[in-house]
Amino acid sequence: MTFGEATAWLFEQLPMYQRQGAAAYKTDLDGTWAVLEVMGRPDLQLPNVIHVAGTNGKGSVCQAVHNALRDQGLKVGLFTSPHLFDFRERMRVNGEMPSEQWVIEFVSTQRTNFDQLDLQPSFFEWTFGMAMCWFAASEVDLLVLETGMGGRLDSTNVFPNPLVTAITNIGLDHVQFLGNDIRTIAKEKAGIIKDGRPVVVGRMRPEAQSVILGHALKHGAEFHYAPEALAEPSSGPNWPENRATAHKILEVLSSEPGWRNIRVPNQTQLTKSGHLGRWHWLANSSDNARILIDCAHNEDGLRRTVAAIRKLNYLTLHIVFGAVSDKELASIWEQLPSVAQYHFCTANIPRALSVERLVDSAQKADRSGASYASVASALEGARASAQANDLIVVLGSIFVAAEALSTAESVKG
Repeated sequence: MTFGEATAWLFEQLPMYQRQGAAAYKTDLDGTWAVLEVMGRPDLQLPNVIHVAGTNGKGSVCQAVHNALRDQGLKVGLFTSPHLFDFRERMRVNGEMPSEQWVIEFVSTQRTNFDQLDLQPSFFEWTFGMAMCWFAASEVDLLVLETGMGGRLDSTNVFPNPLVTAITNIGLDHVQFLGNDIRTIAKEKAGIIKDGRPVVVGRMRPEAQSVILGHALKHGAEFHYAPEALAEPSSGPNWPENRATAHKILEVLSSEPGWRNIRVPNQTQLTKSGHLGRWHWLANSSDNARILIDCAHNEDGLRRTVAAIRKLNYLTLHIVFGAVSDKELASIWEQLPSVAQYHFCTANIPRALSVERLVDSAQKADRSGASYASVASALEGARASAQANDLIVVLGSIFVAAEALSTAESVKG
């Protein structure tokens, strides 16, 4: 088996939410427990876990905590999702992914085990189990774990005694699975709170905070608010608050037995390096329009990203935009500027919304522009029509952002 064959099997045989949507979603943890059991219960070899949930910002928070602990000489596992280019991005130890050979051997062995037991895990369940095996084999000192979706029923919610749990914020996203109001979604994400274990809470709406506080009290969990964020306009709309949440996580960790030698950096010393696609500026010559790529794709994320964009200096705003087919677009258009040149496109995944349906929805919301068959052609169209003092922004989907980054790299290299 080659690495290409191993990854092809993972993507083609296992239901994957990021590509297929609801068909790959599981409503319980039975599949996750089955995967871990077949793989030898690697979770039992990982006693030191920081577990982070939230609608937006959880990936940046996890990356910042990982970076701070790695820089102090610890071996730190980091599990995040989704990936942009290589699924191994989801499982890193001190920034390093498992080797292709390790993946080949792992898939070859475990595929046989699963075939014999007639199990059909989802892509997320399988890769979560794979990641736990990788972290256990690497003998990490600590694991920083980002939920995939929600919290209560997320595959990552299998650790009964985390060092710290954290919830970054609560917004409306994945409403078909988590609930269509803030309190219900907050309840799902609060499902990661464990008995007697501290929980850190970032900035969020009062109705969400009250739900999480209620769960914390019920479980006897110490409740910690993230400190006030230190503004840093050049870093994007969300990083200051995410950095403040990461800082509080480290502060709480440093008060835990066995972790009191941890140094807690100042907020300004925390970094999110390694976390691509968030307020990501492409290198460009002064003769061309600047290009900003951001993974913002839900109502709250887009509202804050667009507010930050409006503070930038430019003549004309060009927006390369694509979405997934299960996204409720009416509220999305409300967050996007009406005065902009749009370049509508569709990402190369089954779950992507067709450009025809996207344009139809946009026109109903009085948003107009050109349509393209791919992200690459949309980005090229935006570049061709933009002037030197214009701004090109890529928004709407993690998959659109990934393809735009890939296109930019291929053009550059």
